Amino acid sequence: MFLAKTNNSNEPRFHIFYEFCTFKNYLNIHLLMIQLIKENRWFLIPSFIFILVAAILIISFPKAELHILSNNANSPFFDLFFKYATYLGDGTMIALLFIALLFVKYRFAFTFLTGSLATSLFVNIFKRVILHDIYRPSKYFELFETYQLHFVEGVKLYSLNSFPSGHTATAFNVFLTLALLTKHNTLKFLFFVAALLVGYSRVYLSQHFLIDITAGSIVGIVFILLFSIWFDKFNKTWLDKSILTR
Repeated sequence: MFLAKTNNSNEPRFHIFYEFCTFKNYLNIHLLMIQLIKENRWFLIPSFIFILVAAILIISFPKAELHILSNNANSPFFDLFFKYATYLGDGTMIALLFIALLFVKYRFAFTFLTGSLATSLFVNIFKRVILHDIYRPSKYFELFETYQLHFVEGVKLYSLNSFPSGHTATAFNVFLTLALLTKHNTLKFLFFVAALLVGYSRVYLSQHFLIDITAGSIVGIVFILLFSIWFDKFNKTWLDKSILTR
């Protein structure tokens, strides 16, 4: 039926119908994205500012100089703080938050899980396949610089797979998801601060350069937003239930 010709054109009706549906879907997605950004601007605007400032610094200065600048700003307190803060970007956080969200709403849980898994896949393709030979700070300075980095005792340092930062991507996955779940703007901003601190911990511990955590933050944000919109389109009643409301 959709393949019948129109009176005024040789174009099949199917294509007219398809174009209408495509435009309608695009419009719906566009509106959902605007709403999502507006409701979470206290997380997303600070994130954009961080990314913009970081991009300007990355363009303006060599990565070694930027790393030395941050490496000089060390103290026993920061050594201890960032040594443990970095674990908030560990893969274990994905499992813990996913399980917790199953008790809130399946839609939230699977949005987070699929977004995080997509993030992990994207990051690992870059880190281990495309850019597997990119040096991390400790190895880079050992080979190309004379500056002696400050290292935190008890932290295992890695040599390769620097770009992008997986811990930073995971941190932005986790804390953006939490920001999406709260209506309090103060909490949204505090979740951004937490994600940023986890990202900075990777620089402080000389596991990554600034460019690595900047890319990681972008990846983490983008995938959670995309899958939030994707799952929002599913009108499945079971997605709005939880383990407690089955």
